[in-house]
Amino acid sequence: METTVSEVEDNHPGYPLSLRVPLTLTAIGATLIETIDSTVVNVGLPKMMGGLDASVDEIAWVITAYSIGNVLMIPMTRFVSDRIGRKKYFTVSILLFTLFSYLCAVSTSLMWVVVFRLLQGVTGAAFFATSQTLLIEAFPKEQIGLANALFAVGISLGPALGPVIGGYLVYHETWPWMFYINVPIGIVLTVMSWRFVPDSPYAIEKEETDFWGILLLLTGVPALQTFLEDGQRFDWFSSPLIRICFLIWIVSLPLFVVRQFFARHPLIDLRVLKNRSLSAGSIGLFLLGTVYFGTLFTVPLMGQSLLGWNPLLTGIVLLPGILGFAFTSMLVGGSMGKLPLFPILLLGVTMVEISLFQLSSISPLVSPDAFFWPLMFRGMGLACLFPPIMTLAMATLPRQMVASGAAIVSMMGQLGGAIGIAVLATLMQRDAQLHRSYLSANLVPSGVTLNERIDRLTTLLAGRGMSWEEARKAAVAMINQSLDGQSLMLTYGNLYVVVGTVALVLILLVFLFEKTPLSHPRRTRTNLLSPQTGGTPEGS
Repeated sequence: METTVSEVEDNHPGYPLSLRVPLTLTAIGATLIETIDSTVVNVGLPKMMGGLDASVDEIAWVITAYSIGNVLMIPMTRFVSDRIGRKKYFTVSILLFTLFSYLCAVSTSLMWVVVFRLLQGVTGAAFFATSQTLLIEAFPKEQIGLANALFAVGISLGPALGPVIGGYLVYHETWPWMFYINVPIGIVLTVMSWRFVPDSPYAIEKEETDFWGILLLLTGVPALQTFLEDGQRFDWFSSPLIRICFLIWIVSLPLFVVRQFFARHPLIDLRVLKNRSLSAGSIGLFLLGTVYFGTLFTVPLMGQSLLGWNPLLTGIVLLPGILGFAFTSMLVGGSMGKLPLFPILLLGVTMVEISLFQLSSISPLVSPDAFFWPLMFRGMGLACLFPPIMTLAMATLPRQMVASGAAIVSMMGQLGGAIGIAVLATLMQRDAQLHRSYLSANLVPSGVTLNERIDRLTTLLAGRGMSWEEARKAAVAMINQSLDGQSLMLTYGNLYVVVGTVALVLILLVFLFEKTPLSHPRRTRTNLLSPQTGGTPEGS
């Protein structure tokens, strides 16, 4: 009889408190430095362009390389962990991540920064799935929800703190400090990992290497990530590079999936997807990745491109919502096993929808304070979704399959974010052009044409002392600025509607998860005590 994470009689009481606390700090700390490092660089790209003498297209590879390494390695975390031991794998990954951070900081050429960022992504991939597995093992069954809430806090605080830290360091120091900051933290986490992280009791030590699976993954994932991240920049299928990447991943990744289902020793055991709750959770994390990273992409971009925010202000505006997420996650995590989870999921979707509705109707003339409640609702709503979905995804898995399940849901969350951002970036460019064309043709309700409007402004400015030529240029610039602002505002409003539609699909997950003591605690407890059930928990 296999023991599942949520089983009523669980023979795994969790680790002693003396081990659980430092292990939790190590797991969350590793997750934090990975998520911070994945976003801290974004605000420093302009400074890096100057320091490394790179163009916009060239410097973008600093971000793309990290994403490729990260998504490439996540599916292989369980395999590598089993082969060399989880303690050794996790510790060495933190140590190498720290080393590559230092090497990024001291690099003087773009090529080496990109190489070390790729290796950073590869080593950082160990943190997500392994940290979640460690937390699930560390806590007793009645606190699995709290473990997943702590993990959710770790993966959500980083993207909010990254822009704040990056903005401060870039403003007060030089760009290498975005990487130097990881070094002391990484050294401390390396020591803690070696001291407290245990090897997995479920490791398969003599597993054969799935070379075909590795080959298909090595070709398919970089091609998919390049296709998603650079497709918009190269105008999608008009670029030979994007067409080649599309052909590579559309062949390699389906073959990889087929291979994993039928291989004797698969690289990542996709057969765990036969578990209904894990499949539902994987879909949920994919959609949540789209909602979470989609709004994390659009809100800062809107603030900086339309409202004139600097990177530091952008991070400060995002911070209250993330703190609301952290606080609500603790409440939700503590309530798991005591309150039904499905109403919490519905509350989360409702709050996210309210947030997106408020964001879609914001005026370009508002102050940063106007974003407080929309982003607070966003954070609290996501906090009602992330921990329950992650918990329910793992709830009916045998403990020896948790590592494979964690790798799958981590990968799905990353892919959801990457695909969501790619789609939103494409829609943003297309909609901005459409809205600008429409506004140009219908500039004012009275039917005054664009040229007539420019003539009136030119006359007005010329009457204030400008030459006719200067007044004409100033009038055109003012009209263009107004059109750009209005078209972008309408575009961002449409993007929030798209993200809101994706969030609505999460409601369907309520009907896909299996009913467990975690999802229906009171109902299950009643069934256990009922003489008619004979003490057998009922799933309905």
